[in-house]
Amino acid sequence: MSLNNKLEKALKLKKSLQKKLVNEGLTKKEYGLLSEVRKTLDEAPIDYEGPERMNPGLERKITTQQTPYSKDFPAIPKMDRDYVELISSKRFKDSVDKVRSAMGNTRVIQGSNPLQSLMMTAMQSLQQIVMIQMRHKEELEKLAVDLVVKEMGIPEGAMQFDAKLVMQPMGSAEGMRSEPELPSEEEIEEFIGDVEIFNLERAKRRFINSLIQGAAFKGGYMFNLVSGELNNIDPRLMNLYATTQSLMEHAYWLYPDMEGMAGGGGGQLGQEEIDTETDPPTVRARALTFPLLVHELVKGVYEIFGTHGLPDDPKQAEMVMGAEDNLPAEIWDSRLGPIFWEKFMDAYPAELFDEDKKHIQHYLFMRFSKLNAEEFFRIARLILTGDPKGAQFIQRMVDEIIQELRQYDADVALDDDNDDDNLDDLLSGLGISRS
Repeated sequence: MSLNNKLEKALKLKKSLQKKLVNEGLTKKEYGLLSEVRKTLDEAPIDYEGPERMNPGLERKITTQQTPYSKDFPAIPKMDRDYVELISSKRFKDSVDKVRSAMGNTRVIQGSNPLQSLMMTAMQSLQQIVMIQMRHKEELEKLAVDLVVKEMGIPEGAMQFDAKLVMQPMGSAEGMRSEPELPSEEEIEEFIGDVEIFNLERAKRRFINSLIQGAAFKGGYMFNLVSGELNNIDPRLMNLYATTQSLMEHAYWLYPDMEGMAGGGGGQLGQEEIDTETDPPTVRARALTFPLLVHELVKGVYEIFGTHGLPDDPKQAEMVMGAEDNLPAEIWDSRLGPIFWEKFMDAYPAELFDEDKKHIQHYLFMRFSKLNAEEFFRIARLILTGDPKGAQFIQRMVDEIIQELRQYDADVALDDDNDDDNLDDLLSGLGISRS
């Protein structure tokens, strides 16, 4: 066999094994085989399939384990190949594919200064978008809320939404930290008791935030579900949205210090906040484009669900959020969260995507978030590796939730006078509280 044929065979085998690794998981023997193939090819840690490249400084952070998910992060599986390198390669490739799909080629993200070309193209598209949107502002704002409510199966009256399109980038959202706020060891000992417990709760919050941001990024492409309505408003919008969404997503891999820019309060194209003190809770979202407005609404919805993953004690919850809820960390959530969310969704039973079952996804996310940290990360690792035991665990949780909901309906039918007590019993059975 010629050298070229050997290389071609090795590349084909590597591609097949890596696809299986991401989608299903590998056996120990297959891990070893993949390692040998990589050594044979003498490849760099990041896989590139074309001329496009991520920023060298960012690649260095990934390969030297300087990300929030490196250095024994408890959700990340231990395997022959560094998991963060593997999923970073996939996320980068996915972003390249989205640019190619939207624009027909990837020339705009190639060359000696791809960031400059990307920003110029994105800004030109954004200017057109803003001009069109301002003529249909209220219609698009309502469409964004209606889309999120329908696709997420949010029951009527469960949440309030305040969604607005804006005409220019915004400063940092009020209350969003530019850097972590870490308590002293004395505070940790006084209010939590142990630094190790605090770090585990921090890691849990970090992973929940990543899932939330991953869900939001997927939501940013839900505009494709209302193409008819958008074409009726202006036939240019669909292409403009596809272009800007793909370019802005790819920018996370090109900008040399996006974390620093975010921490410094650089202009933001979208932001959200939640108010759980209102009845029902309120999601407020502001964004420059319709897809980003949907993104922020989805993020707000899941942020409300994700609060159930915080410690019950308010002071402990405040300390955990202070350490993890900050703009620089959110940048990494944006880069890798979509992969985590895809894996999580892959573990969902198919029935949860039926129109009359979508609302069960909310209970599932809350109940999963409510697991104690050790159990939470055990299941997270199973899900990220594609282990069937992860999906089986999720199925059991879904079965229990459906049983609790049926019992609640039966109780309400028998005793309409005790609706509040029935609701408390239901939520308690699901592992959550009314608050």
